[in-house]
Amino acid sequence: MRMRIMAIILCGLFIFPLFGSALSDESMQEERFETSVFSEVDAYIAREMERQQLPGLALGIVKGDRILYLKGYGQADSSGRPVTPETPFGLGSIGKAITAMAVLQLAETGKIDLDAPIQRYIPTKYNGAESITVRQLLNQTSGFSQMSTFSNTLSSSYDQDALEKNAMSYAEKFLQQTNQNEQSFRYSNANYVLLGYIVQQVSGQSYGDYVKEHIFSPLSMNNSFVTLDEAVVHGMATPYRRIFGFNVAYEGPYVYIPGDVPAGYLYSSAKDMSHYLISQMNGGRFENNSLLSSEGIRLMQTEPVPGTYAMGWMIDNINGLPVIGHPGGSIGFQAQTYIVPEQQLGVIVFANVLDAIDAAWPKTHIITTTHIASGIINLLNEQPIGGSGLSISQKYLLVNGLLFMLSAWLLYTIARTAKRCLGPWSPDNSVRSEISIKVISRIVLDFAGLFIVLMLSMTQVVPVWHIATIYQPDVILWLKMMTVLMALKGSMEIIRLVRTIWHEKASKLKC
Repeated sequence: MRMRIMAIILCGLFIFPLFGSALSDESMQEERFETSVFSEVDAYIAREMERQQLPGLALGIVKGDRILYLKGYGQADSSGRPVTPETPFGLGSIGKAITAMAVLQLAETGKIDLDAPIQRYIPTKYNGAESITVRQLLNQTSGFSQMSTFSNTLSSSYDQDALEKNAMSYAEKFLQQTNQNEQSFRYSNANYVLLGYIVQQVSGQSYGDYVKEHIFSPLSMNNSFVTLDEAVVHGMATPYRRIFGFNVAYEGPYVYIPGDVPAGYLYSSAKDMSHYLISQMNGGRFENNSLLSSEGIRLMQTEPVPGTYAMGWMIDNINGLPVIGHPGGSIGFQAQTYIVPEQQLGVIVFANVLDAIDAAWPKTHIITTTHIASGIINLLNEQPIGGSGLSISQKYLLVNGLLFMLSAWLLYTIARTAKRCLGPWSPDNSVRSEISIKVISRIVLDFAGLFIVLMLSMTQVVPVWHIATIYQPDVILWLKMMTVLMALKGSMEIIRLVRTIWHEKASKLKC
């Protein structure tokens, strides 16, 4: 017996160190791999920031229940303040997943029935509220359209009750119809504005207070905010727009729209969103806090029909690898988040510049940060990064080149018209005293652009014009200038016509 005990002890003395050595070697290999791959990530981001002219960027990478990598790159503002993992950025539509989590929390406590008509929670008598359920809002199958939300975006109230006003406006706009039964997926911010209002109605708290208490606080999201003022005080990155290829800080009113907060106007940091991704990958748990059941998380991340919309998440794939993700964009901010379920891997990327030119065409939900986040996942899987499309410089080379050629052509035609109009008079067979349809049509067309631009600018008949003015101001400014020049050309055409008529009449009188 003693010999057996001694043998066991001796074996232990030899074997345990071998196990320890193996574990140590494995840990060292993993550490070396992470060091190597994160160096590649840094180099990749440096290249993409230069190619896409990004002022600042923040990155978070998580694995299972731990943060693998957090880093800030570039500048948060014109003073040169560096971006850090704690720097707040605009979340854009990634915030929809936070609103969805709030709704599902209330559903798990029995305060919301996902399959109940929204009329139960929204004080409206419109018939459409009887046939649309909370679940349909979450899955974006209510039938609401995104185009029709633009007028609300432009006229949103900045009062304390902005969310309620906006929600009631959407109710009036969309719920008067009675044929709202089963609808296919159709993306609309209106769905999540109404969900945010339902959270407010059911919880007895403002939407912002509920999110801070039940999501931000248990996730230790200490640099996440529900108002612009809070985010600015805590060092929010400055939002930038692109003007003819140059980054210009945006200080206009649309950086924050209080009535649309549940759909896309929350603020967070790479570190905080890493905590949120950990909860999404661990059955609703973060450290010792449980925000949602594993069933609730599974429901959030499941599309009712493939190729539609989950609950604040979209299903996609990167190089054949299934992922769950969502892009986010608001004026001057863009973001992309991805979760790779089979690897328990999550990535969040923020940047503080956005214009319409950042979007791919026709898939406008694919933006610069989408390409970068995809590239990072490929690097972590030792796969080719893949093409990221044209750089911003290349895009603007094409855009500015086209605008230059059109401008040169218009200036040439104006100079030619001016020469004929203001120079010595000579008989012109192309402009006869009989006012031809061709001449009148040309003059009308010269003034039509200015009339249309004035109508679009002074009214909200076509709200998308104002949205384009916000997101691509350089092209819209050029267009306005060109319509003024066209009207100037039309004015000279009128003078030319009048001179011709006058000279022809004078010639007849002499005869």
